Amino acid sequence: MNMHRFLNCGITPTNSSRLRIWQRSLLILVGVFSLVLTPLSSVIADQLFHSVRLSLDLTPDGAAAGHPALRSGHVVDIHPNGPINGAHERYQLNGAKSNTTYQVVLRVFDNSCAGPVSSLDPLPTVTLTTNRQGNASGKFDFPATAPLPSPIFFGVRWTLVDNNDVVAYDTDCITVGLD
Repeated sequence: MNMHRFLNCGITPTNSSRLRIWQRSLLILVGVFSLVLTPLSSVIADQLFHSVRLSLDLTPDGAAAGHPALRSGHVVDIHPNGPINGAHERYQLNGAKSNTTYQVVLRVFDNSCAGPVSSLDPLPTVTLTTNRQGNASGKFDFPATAPLPSPIFFGVRWTLVDNNDVVAYDTDCITVGLD
């Protein structure tokens, strides 16, 4: 660096070195501060129910109706516990019957999978239409609700129902908590 520039702005090479050390220290401090705060973002997520990925499997009724076993298929259920979305659901089919429309229907049970059928059952969300290869994807977002005084639990099984009301694919039933 030109000594003339240092003289004109009042910064000596020694002060410039100190400035660079100070800037590096500040950057390190900001980096450490952001690493410390990073785990806090997971605290904001729903602590009652965490994200889950469930496989979709061919049902006996689906096989009898000519639906093929999937190469892969799943439901991802994410509960961000935010002010706008209560849950994000993502659906993926690979290798289903080609050019077929499926209605995603949640089968809902009170308290747990062993409980009686809920008043929310059945709960349709979105339709998926497969392409020539039998692939489809979709999503559904449940709106956030006001906080509940105490958590409630439901048993939920995701099903894919074809146009003939045949449950072609489904997931295992899991217990979902809402707070």
